[in-house]
Amino acid sequence: MVALIEPLLAEQGLELVELQIVPGRRTTIRLFIDRATAVNIGDCATVSRAIARLLDAQQPPVDNYMLEVSSPGMHRPVRTLEHFQRFQGEPVRFELSEPRDGQVSFEGRIESVEGEVIKLRVRDGRLLEVALDAIRSARLDRDPWKGRAKT
Repeated sequence: MVALIEPLLAEQGLELVELQIVPGRRTTIRLFIDRATAVNIGDCATVSRAIARLLDAQQPPVDNYMLEVSSPGMHRPVRTLEHFQRFQGEPVRFELSEPRDGQVSFEGRIESVEGEVIKLRVRDGRLLEVALDAIRSARLDRDPWKGRAKT
């Protein structure tokens, strides 16, 4: 399904960040879309109509489905080298495939990308150099309330 959807999104300057298919009595097909500039509700509505037409013209993966299209929000997944480059300086939470110093989960900032290596400054100040394929998952950690004093 990704191969079917991505070209349509690319024509509109959008990328498919994540695709979820949630089975149930009525299967939910959930698309998260993004681009360098903000995605708005109009973009989501336009994409929803276009994808629904595309799926209905093809053989949909299920007979009875509901389509949801939205922005990935402040905690969007970061999966590719291009993502890590785009979000340099941003806070991120990530998990490694193998423990590093007895730890797999980290919080920090994306410092830079050099070749296939991502440099991440973790909370304790260490600079971790990690190959992309050593990262199990990563999400931006943009929380506007984090670190603010309670009043």
